[in-house]
Amino acid sequence: MFHKKNQQTVVWLFLLVTSVCIAVADVDSTPYLRLGTGARSVGMAGAFTAIADGASATVLNPAGLTGVRDLTFTLATQQLSFDRTHSFIGVAKNINSQSMVGFSLTSFGVDGIPEISSSGEDLGNSFSYGSGAYTLSYGHALEQVSLGASARIISDKFGLDSDSRSTGLGGLDLGLVGKLYSNTFLYGLAFRNLGGETTPSLDLGAAFRYGGKNAVTIALDLSNEFSALEEQATSVKIGVEYVLANMFAVRAGSQRTSDRTSLYGGFGVSVSDFGINYAIKLVDNTDYDVVGDKNTHYISLSYGN
Repeated sequence: MFHKKNQQTVVWLFLLVTSVCIAVADVDSTPYLRLGTGARSVGMAGAFTAIADGASATVLNPAGLTGVRDLTFTLATQQLSFDRTHSFIGVAKNINSQSMVGFSLTSFGVDGIPEISSSGEDLGNSFSYGSGAYTLSYGHALEQVSLGASARIISDKFGLDSDSRSTGLGGLDLGLVGKLYSNTFLYGLAFRNLGGETTPSLDLGAAFRYGGKNAVTIALDLSNEFSALEEQATSVKIGVEYVLANMFAVRAGSQRTSDRTSLYGGFGVSVSDFGINYAIKLVDNTDYDVVGDKNTHYISLSYGN
């Protein structure tokens, strides 16, 4: 067991490693990793850094894995506008009372993309784009805080040829969560996509939770992407969840960036160790005209705590 001095040393080392790994990227090659890993997090607008749990923590904040008490998994799917699909499969398991591991696959794809020549002529062929993020995570609980780390591999396929697939390092995620005042106040931070081919980011989160079987959670996240692009570099997310009798939940949330506002909502039902959740994201309120954009729906199934 760590003594308090050793815990402080580990936390400071954690912050030092992240500071030297952050680099500014020109583009974000995996924006789908921000689309959520389950309908619960989506329904709360992604304000989940301080309260990440279960298999979804592999992407949102690996330190949240320390809440896993046994085998747990999450299956989620989302049908986006413009014939895009997004899905998540994750599993997590405790090794002992302090150590947990998790693995997840997040996929994104578009089918039926027409092949156009350099002169603008439709060649009559179509192809698809697909990307998958494979994430392996580990969480460790200390006395006062929990730490976590994830390593990610990205595999992309774009084009007509069978050899048009490329694979590379998606980066390293480092996370921290803590609880104060008898678990009423929760806080967390997550450095994501460090040292890889995707845009690194920093998420800071805080949450207030009150109640027993009937509980309310209010969560707030501040996220910043270290990108050379000005659009959407910083976002503020707020989410609210009310749970009734440990079975029914209703959720709402909002996300605000410099150029758009997004509204979310959802609900969930949990019976024994099984849960089903639904979320909706309304069309963004933005300064730009996005032809064909529409409300998007998310559904997820989960087992375990």
